[in-house]
Amino acid sequence: MSKKKVILAMPELFKIHELIIENLEKCGFEVLSLTYEEKEFKYKNVFQRLKKIWYRNILGQKDFKKRTMFRAVEERLNTLLSEHPEQADYCFMIWLGAYPKDFIAKLRAHSKLMVYYNWEALTFLKEDFDNIEFFDKFYFFDPFDQGKHPEYTEKLFPTTSFYFDCFRPSENPQNKILFIGSYAADRNNDIRAFCEAARSIGLEIDFRLASKKIEEKAALGIPEVEFFSFENALSYRQNLEEAAKSSVLVDFLNRKHYGLSLRIFEAIGLDKKLITTNPTIVHYDFYHPNNMFYWDGSNLEELKAFLTLPYVPLAPGLKHKYSFSNWISCAFNIEPNIPITLPQADPSILEKQHV
Repeated sequence: MSKKKVILAMPELFKIHELIIENLEKCGFEVLSLTYEEKEFKYKNVFQRLKKIWYRNILGQKDFKKRTMFRAVEERLNTLLSEHPEQADYCFMIWLGAYPKDFIAKLRAHSKLMVYYNWEALTFLKEDFDNIEFFDKFYFFDPFDQGKHPEYTEKLFPTTSFYFDCFRPSENPQNKILFIGSYAADRNNDIRAFCEAARSIGLEIDFRLASKKIEEKAALGIPEVEFFSFENALSYRQNLEEAAKSSVLVDFLNRKHYGLSLRIFEAIGLDKKLITTNPTIVHYDFYHPNNMFYWDGSNLEELKAFLTLPYVPLAPGLKHKYSFSNWISCAFNIEPNIPITLPQADPSILEKQHV
C-alpha cells in the first residue's frame, strides 16, 4: 500500500518545519517539503519602493513585497512541484504570508485536501482571508475568535496547537524555571512581576528573550534575563531539549491573542508543570491545578503552594488528544481521531486585561 503524500509549505522559522516533517513521517506520510527560509527584506532603491506602492495601492496587488521575496526560491519550488505532477493527498500550510497567491493556487491544484494553520488571531490574518477560497480547512486557535466571520463558517475550524510526539528528549532534569521567547513590550510588566516574586521566594529562573534592538533590554530592565539575537536563536528542537531539562515551564501571554502557545503543549508532551499568564487556561479539558497555574501577578502564596504539589499525569487518551499525530488526523479527516475543540472563554477576561 503506497503512502499518502503531504505537501508542506511554510517558512523555516526556528526550524520547526523539521519536527513537523519528522512527525508527519512518523505518522506514515510521504512529505514533499516546499519550505524555505525567509530572508530579511530590504528595498534596493526608492524606485522599488515606489513600485510596491503602485502595485499595492493603485493596482490592488497587496502581495508585491511577498512576490519580490519569493522570487529567489520560486524556481526551485516550482521545479519540485513539476517533479511530482500527481495530486498529493494533502497540503498543509502555515503562514500564508510567505507565499504569493498564484503559488497558493498551484498548491490547490496539486492537492486533494488543503489545510491552513497559524499561531495568530484572525484579526491579524485579514490579508490571509484573500486566499481562503483555496482551502478546505482554515484553522484558528483563539477561543475569542469563535463566532467571528460567519461568512466563512464552512471554512473556519477551531483547534488548539499540539506537541510533537516524535520528540524523545534526553533525560537530564534540572531544578529551574524556564521561559524562552521573543521580546514583546506588553509582556514586560508580567515578566518584571514574576522575576520579583521569584527573587522573594528563592526560585532559580532561566529566562531568555530574542530581540532585534539593544534598547529593549534596557526597557525590560531585569539583569538576570538573557537577551540574544534572532540569528543566535535556538532551533525549536534545541528549545525542546532545554524545556525537557527544566522542572517548570513559564508562558507569558502576548496580548495580541488568547490562543494557547506552544509552551502549553510542550508542558503536556513533556509532563512538566506550567505557569502561565493566559487566564483562559482553566477552561481547557487538560487543565489540572497540580500541573498548571494561572499567575495574575500578585497571587504569590498560591504560586508557592502550587510549586509544592506533585505533578498528576494526564490520562493517556487525553494526552494523546493534543499530540501532533492526533492533530493532523483531525486536520486531514483521518479516522480514528479524537476531535479537538476550543472552550467558550469568559468575555470578562478581555475587560479585565484591557483596563
